[in-house]
Amino acid sequence: MKYTPLIAGSAILLFGCSMFSKNNATGQQEMSDSTPATTEVSTQQPAEEGYTMVADGLEQKKIIAGTGTATAKPGDFAEMNVIFSIGDSVMINSYEMNNKQPVMQMLQAPTMKGDLMEGLLTMKAGDSTIFRMRMDTLAARSGQPVPSYVKPGDYAEWRVRMISIKTKEELEQETAKKDQAQLQTDDKLIQEYFQQKGIKNAKKDPSGFYYVVHKPGTGASPKEGQAVSVNYTGQNLDGEKFDSNTDPAFHHVEPFTFNLGKGSVIKGWDKGVAIMKKGMKATFYFPSPLGYGDRGAGAKIPPNAILIFDIELLDFK
Repeated sequence: MKYTPLIAGSAILLFGCSMFSKNNATGQQEMSDSTPATTEVSTQQPAEEGYTMVADGLEQKKIIAGTGTATAKPGDFAEMNVIFSIGDSVMINSYEMNNKQPVMQMLQAPTMKGDLMEGLLTMKAGDSTIFRMRMDTLAARSGQPVPSYVKPGDYAEWRVRMISIKTKEELEQETAKKDQAQLQTDDKLIQEYFQQKGIKNAKKDPSGFYYVVHKPGTGASPKEGQAVSVNYTGQNLDGEKFDSNTDPAFHHVEPFTFNLGKGSVIKGWDKGVAIMKKGMKATFYFPSPLGYGDRGAGAKIPPNAILIFDIELLDFK
């Protein structure tokens, strides 16, 4: 499914793996035009005034000291904006992506010397900090070659603005409260849509989505963890399609398979397909908390978008 979200999508903002590809006006350079990593350079002292060594090889420069009082610990969730660059090339800018929303990243214990996580775990809400590491050092420690576009002395640099730090429990409570309010708003919009379209046979699932069965199917429903195969078409309330595996216009006309209940698709799909039977065809109306929430997914799925999916359960095993 083209619009399936990646569970760890925000991690690309933080880790060195993103340095090994570069998008520019002339195309994309990959690892094939990289050079072997050299031995890491000495990292005992920062090379520029204003920087301090926060960890072995990882330098930092504090730009703004925030008003937060608690530092993060592994397992907490950090809401932040990040600009990642290599030398003078900006690779990722969260201010210009993700519908210009900050990224939410679960913080983990460092896994290598000078891991960026060591720096993030020192930050407090409101802090703005520049972290950097020499590219040859980062490449040597990660065991990957230095891309050919990297110049001698270039740094990998992360400009991080920490917006908030929440424990897992705090984040879950906050998300549940926000989702409940949005579910009520979306429910009214869906019912208005039914009235406009003359839809009178929609059933409501306890989780908040509606569905209309066109063909009942037979047998049992799939269980969590089973591989399910479906055909589908997705559209918004205005009837504009944003994805389909049956419409050749979207260039992937083949059954879509995923493991049910494992979070590899939007919540609505995990919950909706779970009530289907083999051969069943139905139209599902998913409120935004069961879709892409307040972050959306591209131009055709804005924040808080209600999604309509025609789904046929082909098989499961």
